[in-house]
Amino acid sequence: MAISESGDTMALRPHTWTKFSSNGSSCVEVMLTSSEVLVRNSNHPDSGTVAFTFAEWQAHTEGQKLGVFDLPAGTL
Repeated sequence: MAISESGDTMALRPHTWTKFSSNGSSCVEVMLTSSEVLVRNSNHPDSGTVAFTFAEWQAHTEGQKLGVFDLPAGTL
């Protein structure tokens, strides 16, 4: 479960965009629908979305938890 900047826990809510940010300016929004998970850039919400099946989203979040998608040291 994610934590908001105010310290509250966050979870995906059906049919509602939920914003996640690690630094306040680079934000993504995620929405749970009845059949998929949508992701968009909150700074450019009209630029389109990426859709994931529930299985794809589960695999992605498991990979995130394991550090599979971490940037190499010194990248930032």
